Amino acid sequence: MIDLHIHTARCRHGLGTVAEYVDAAREVGATTIAFTEHLPLPDALLRADPAAMGYAMPASELPAYVDEVLRAREAAGSTGGPEVLLGIEVDLHPGNEDHVRTLVDSYPFDLVLGSVHYIDGWAFDDPSRTEGYTGWDIAKLWERYFDDVVRAASTGLADVIAHADLIKKFGYVPHGDLRPFYAEAAEAFAAAGCVVEVNTAGLRKPCAELYPSDAFLRELRKAGVRVTVGSDAHAPCDVCTGYSQAVDALRRAGYESIVVLREHAAVEVPL
Repeated sequence: MIDLHIHTARCRHGLGTVAEYVDAAREVGATTIAFTEHLPLPDALLRADPAAMGYAMPASELPAYVDEVLRAREAAGSTGGPEVLLGIEVDLHPGNEDHVRTLVDSYPFDLVLGSVHYIDGWAFDDPSRTEGYTGWDIAKLWERYFDDVVRAASTGLADVIAHADLIKKFGYVPHGDLRPFYAEAAEAFAAAGCVVEVNTAGLRKPCAELYPSDAFLRELRKAGVRVTVGSDAHAPCDVCTGYSQAVDALRRAGYESIVVLREHAAVEVPL
């Protein structure tokens, strides 16, 4: 088993230390895990939205986070595993690219997860802010979200697109055929060379399904997009949860392998 999407208490909305996650991964038999803490958000956003301080670690902790994970990698390597990778999750909403590039280029990350959590300053995946959905035509909201995710992929800053259809988290889904959203995004991801994560956290959210959906996965497979798996763990007990469901979904879509990323290079691993 692999799990390439793990957060700790440093993100301010999670629980547990790096060491506790390594222990949890070892207990469930994970072979490879990646810590992917939320990159510190820019000062301008924090001033505009003070609540965002609860969405990511502060900039002052980024060096300590990197050091902690690298020390855990060394310790786990000497005690029989699991393999520990250093990752980061970056928010690629439009206008945040330079901030992300400056910080990401400063550290030896194995992988960078790219995601979109903000639309026009609204943290649409925050359960305390769901009133924001009432101001949108949901089809238009999906158009905007997928436009932003495609743009995020095209920046070249992300190795992996995380929870690619996160916009469905609270069950706000437009009527009709959703395949045009998925097909356009899949082609863009393929053109950008991005891997897409099968994120099992959706099973634990109101949408009650994987990110991405089965229909989205089929479009990704058609486009030749490579995939990986992450739990989006925010507590040690989340590590590798939903892994078997992710593998089943991948097989239904026609996948025979996933990838692990080391120093930004993707290596195929058979399912």
